[in-house]
Amino acid sequence: MSGTFTRLDRRKIRVAARGAEERRLHRRLPLHLQGRYLDSRGQEQKCRLIDISPGGAKVATRNPPMPGDFVVLLVDGLGRLDGRVLRKGDNWFSLQFAAHARKRDRLADAITWRFNMERLGLSEDRAAPRKSSQGRAVIHFNDGVKIDADVVDVSISGAAFAAIERPRIGEEVRVGEMRGHVARVWEGGFAVSFMPPSSSSASAA
Repeated sequence: MSGTFTRLDRRKIRVAARGAEERRLHRRLPLHLQGRYLDSRGQEQKCRLIDISPGGAKVATRNPPMPGDFVVLLVDGLGRLDGRVLRKGDNWFSLQFAAHARKRDRLADAITWRFNMERLGLSEDRAAPRKSSQGRAVIHFNDGVKIDADVVDVSISGAAFAAIERPRIGEEVRVGEMRGHVARVWEGGFAVSFMPPSSSSASAA
C-alpha cells in the first residue's frame, strides 16, 4: 500500500493529525510498562511505570531511591531514560528526565504510540522500519462496515490513516476501544478526532 501515496500525500496526512501534539509534551499518561533502574550505587532494581511524560515519570518499586539521586531507568519499549529523583514514597518515586529537546520529542512519539496501541487495537507493522507512528488498525463504522488502514500518525486526541476507502467528514467511527468522528478527508487518507476516554486522566508533568 505504501507505494500508492506520494511524498506530498504523506506530508498532508502527518500535518492533519498534529492538532494536539504540543499538548502531549506536557501530559502524564498512564503507561504500565515493566523495567528496571540503576540506582546511584550502580545496583539494578526491578520497577514498573505508573505514568510518564517526556519530562518525567512516576515509577513503582520496592526500594525507591532518595530525592536528589540520579538514576538510569530502562523501560521495555521505551529504552534508556535517566534523570534525577524529585519525590519518593514507600513503594514509588518520581523523577525528572535529563534530556535534550530532540530526545524528548522522540520520547513523546514513543509514549503516544505505546499508550494508543492497546486501546486502539493497533498492531505494529513488522515489515516496515520501526517508527512510533506505524501500524495497522481496523476502522469500524456505525453501519457495520469495517476497513483496514495504515496508521500514519497518532496523538492523544486523534489519528491519521492511509486507506483507499474514505469516509465522510463528521461520520462516527470506532478504532479499538476509542470512538470519534472523521475530522478531515483527502486523497489517500483521513483523520479521526477521538472522544476523550473517561478513564484517562492526565496530569501535568
